[in-house]
Amino acid sequence: MKLGTRLLVFSSVFLVMLPWFGYHFVKKIESSLLQGQEEAQSMAASAIATVLNGYTGLFDTDEHALYVYPFKQSIHVDGYDEDWRQLKEQFTWYGENAFSLLLANDSQYLYIYLKVIDKDIVYRNPRYRSLDASDHIRLEYIDKNNQRQRLVLLTAAQGSVSVYRVKENWRDWKSGKHVNAVYGVWRETASGYDVEIRLPENWLEPNRRLSLSVVDVFGENERNIERIVSTHNLDNNILNPLLFQSSEITSVLKNLSESDSRICVIDKYRRVRAVTGGQTLRASLCHAIDKVSTTLVDKVLLGEAQVKRIEDDGETIIVAARPVFDGEEVIGAVLVSKNSRQILALQRDTLNDVMFVTLGIFSLVFISLLFFSSWLAFRINRLKKQTASLIDDSGRFINHVELPDSDCSDEIGELSRSFSSLLGKLNSYTCFLETVPRMLRHEILNPVNTISMSLQNIRKKEDSADIVIASKAIRQLQVIVSSLTEAASIDEALMQDELEKTDIAALISEYVSNSQLKHADAKLHYYGVESGVYVLANDIRIVQLLDKLKDNALDFALPETEISFQLDVSQRQQLTISIKNEGETIPQAQLDGLFQGMVSHRSVKAATPHLGIGLYVAFQIAQFHHGQLKIANRGDKQGVVVRLILPTIDN
Repeated sequence: MKLGTRLLVFSSVFLVMLPWFGYHFVKKIESSLLQGQEEAQSMAASAIATVLNGYTGLFDTDEHALYVYPFKQSIHVDGYDEDWRQLKEQFTWYGENAFSLLLANDSQYLYIYLKVIDKDIVYRNPRYRSLDASDHIRLEYIDKNNQRQRLVLLTAAQGSVSVYRVKENWRDWKSGKHVNAVYGVWRETASGYDVEIRLPENWLEPNRRLSLSVVDVFGENERNIERIVSTHNLDNNILNPLLFQSSEITSVLKNLSESDSRICVIDKYRRVRAVTGGQTLRASLCHAIDKVSTTLVDKVLLGEAQVKRIEDDGETIIVAARPVFDGEEVIGAVLVSKNSRQILALQRDTLNDVMFVTLGIFSLVFISLLFFSSWLAFRINRLKKQTASLIDDSGRFINHVELPDSDCSDEIGELSRSFSSLLGKLNSYTCFLETVPRMLRHEILNPVNTISMSLQNIRKKEDSADIVIASKAIRQLQVIVSSLTEAASIDEALMQDELEKTDIAALISEYVSNSQLKHADAKLHYYGVESGVYVLANDIRIVQLLDKLKDNALDFALPETEISFQLDVSQRQQLTISIKNEGETIPQAQLDGLFQGMVSHRSVKAATPHLGIGLYVAFQIAQFHHGQLKIANRGDKQGVVVRLILPTIDN
């Protein structure tokens, strides 16, 4: 990974953590706000419960009371339950599922809906004068004069029912006239029949007691009563109290009706007695139900205050509940519920602000880092390129050492100055090394020539083995000096050479033939075309290159093995000259450094000194001809192959 990329990646990691910290900070704020809302609702519930303490008359203690659901929309009395669907879960069953009952009211009427299970419906027949000679509904209530009134509802077929006031025996009417103020519709169903009834609510004032009984008659002819199922106990004959949401409690809480919290008051049987406030609250625990959940108020009705968070309709509702006491007895509870929509909206707005600010900062920092890293990478790449341009492929300086950013005071400027100083010293040392072979040749050859002449004169007078050894050492010293001079001056010599169109095939063929004559003990063979392959080259330098490669092949080849020279022109616009010998392979670690000067890997000491300069000279000649020189072990692991690749030209 490059420096600029690393800078961007690591900086981006820290920048990405900013919104993460912001998110957790907002969550902490949300938790604090919700906790504050819980405490505020608990205080409100406690205050309301304190106001209602001791109001025993507002909390009905009869468990058998009939709950009347408040209904804001109008109910069309037609015997169908479409208008009651929102309350379908609230039907109460009586008499081992003999019938189910539901009561509702609006500002004028009390509505009653009964679902009766009866497989054999017996309708009214005019032949039977008695009002209890057919299936019918009995309705009892206490009027405003504290008198018990009895009504019988029956019919001869589906449709509107007939309503009569009857005597205590339920068989005889009082006046024989229909009670038109009470209206009902009878409709058959698959399991029996449904009856929907409407009567004026003011008939029930002020006692608000009412009971309903379903009478089942069997036999088309006998017309005897089979069973009576009632909402009240027929033995004590005490009518059921009607339980409306308390107007008294509502009036006590009317000042809180505009609150965005919903206040719900229940009695000890979990029946809702009053609901106020929370008009904007979609989800409610007390809306249109007679009892709240036991899990919500079980501990509250035991005298323990509670605060809970409930998920309802995708909203988080905070409910604070406090018990209402009458002395030591718990007679009800106050529930204050409020959703956290406002807090969550504030959280979302805050989170959005954090995200937008973070995005802006991230973009600004990212662009700045991108610019800075690009500028930094540009300066480093420029320094790298200009440093590389100071030295050619052979390792010699070709330009004056002057690097960019040397005047800058930052780290890259300091690096440039260090490189300049280092390269300057290296250039001076390289120049010194390049002059050493010439100085050595001049300084060494003069005394060597003098010693050689002296040895020849001495040898004429006296033949001695020491003189032969000294003469041999002098020749070796001359070879060393010549080799050093050749390596040092090869670049300058090549610059003075001219390239001409040369038939490389004919040149190699002739060279191999001549070399075979020169080395009679060796087996040198040429494989390829004899002529017609042209390159742009200096034939003397090519021969010099081949000499270097041939000498190495002879030195490393096994006795009586072939050294082959093969010319391959199968590739377009280039040729390959392969020189193969059989012998020891070269370790892979040494192959990469064979073309460096003063490197030799000969394991046996030869008569002629080898400084590792031959391959270096060959490599320089190959590059001068825009070619490549490669050394590798043979695929059969039997020796080494050297390949010279040169570009060809047209005939």
